[in-house]
Amino acid sequence: MRDPRDATTALILCGGRATRMGGVDKPLQAFLGRPLVEHVLERIAPQTGARVLISANRHPQAYARFGHPVLADTLPDFPGPLAGILAGLEALEARDAEAWLLCVSGDSPWLPQDLLERLVDGLSAATLPPSPPPSPAPRERASRLRDAHGGARDGAMASDVAMARDCAMTPDCAMALGREGPGQPMRSQPLASLIHVRHREALEAALRAGERRVEAWLRTLPLALVAFDRPQDERAFANINDRSELEQLERLPPGIR
Repeated sequence: MRDPRDATTALILCGGRATRMGGVDKPLQAFLGRPLVEHVLERIAPQTGARVLISANRHPQAYARFGHPVLADTLPDFPGPLAGILAGLEALEARDAEAWLLCVSGDSPWLPQDLLERLVDGLSAATLPPSPPPSPAPRERASRLRDAHGGARDGAMASDVAMARDCAMTPDCAMALGREGPGQPMRSQPLASLIHVRHREALEAALRAGERRVEAWLRTLPLALVAFDRPQDERAFANINDRSELEQLERLPPGIR
């Protein structure tokens, strides 16, 4: 298997409807004088050697101006970020069967500048159960995972870090755990994840079966959970859901934001 550091393309997910922002194309909204997505690009592109795809279902020409390929969902009716991830995996699989996809949100302007490096380190540090019990049926598994992992708590994080779930294989996917603001609890961050292209078929099948939740699908894979809990990570996964949040974050002193 190739080293993910040399085989990863970033996918910036900008394809949502932004219902909480009145339907505007949120990643194109100005934040500190520049579009939100430009802040994401500035942090993510250097980590993948400028290998970047943008998932967008509206205003493709506006996104194309950032100089990276723009992908629309291949499924109709805005099925959510999983459809954007599928389009990204399809694009990579067509040219490299050993590629990796680093998925991030287009409205998270303070993502870690070492996100890829630490997710890859989490893959190599993960320990796996030697012989798991038979997998439950999909609905039973989803229920069990919601009970066990639905609201990640600080006290449970240490045992979760870089641990693969429900699988006896070497992990080839990783998901960040982190805070969305100072004092907030550590939470799963499914839109800060690293996925091997071999899971394209599994994702396509999950979408056909009606799955729309990114984290629920990720947890069916050989998954490492990686904690981003350093002092500089306290706003790493902040995302902007509405205009009032955007304006509030813009008012933060420069040394904090």
